[in-house]
Amino acid sequence: MKSILTFFLILTIGFSTYAQNQNSKISIMKAEKPIAIINDTIIGSIDLLNKISSDKVLELNIFKEKKLSNTFLFIENEKNAGIVIAKINHEFKFKTQKELNVFFGLNEKNDVYVNGYLIESKNQNIASESIVEIQLVKADNFRTKKSVLNIEIE
Repeated sequence: MKSILTFFLILTIGFSTYAQNQNSKISIMKAEKPIAIINDTIIGSIDLLNKISSDKVLELNIFKEKKLSNTFLFIENEKNAGIVIAKINHEFKFKTQKELNVFFGLNEKNDVYVNGYLIESKNQNIASESIVEIQLVKADNFRTKKSVLNIEIE
């Protein structure tokens, strides 16, 4: 009888703990790749550098401990994989922050996050081929006061 009661108690606590989370999506940490900032204006995945020839790369700086921003949406963003800053003589297709906000019905000046990090400069764009997922994070007065976009790149 005690074992059944103990099992029921553990099961109830487990379900009630999970029920406290309004966002039922469980975030699983995966090994992150560094974020590439190309020509100071385009943010993309490190895989963009593999797609161009090495003679077009003018300069490459790797910052292992640097973050895209000190402002982040999710607590798991405290760890990061670093940043690669490159000067490249190549044209990339990109989406501006304004275009993305307008497409999702937001104010064109709303903040945009990449992998949970705030893009502090409104002049920076996101490489189209690096975008894996776009999440609309609704305003909850806890994380954000206005709805924002979080762009997931690999």
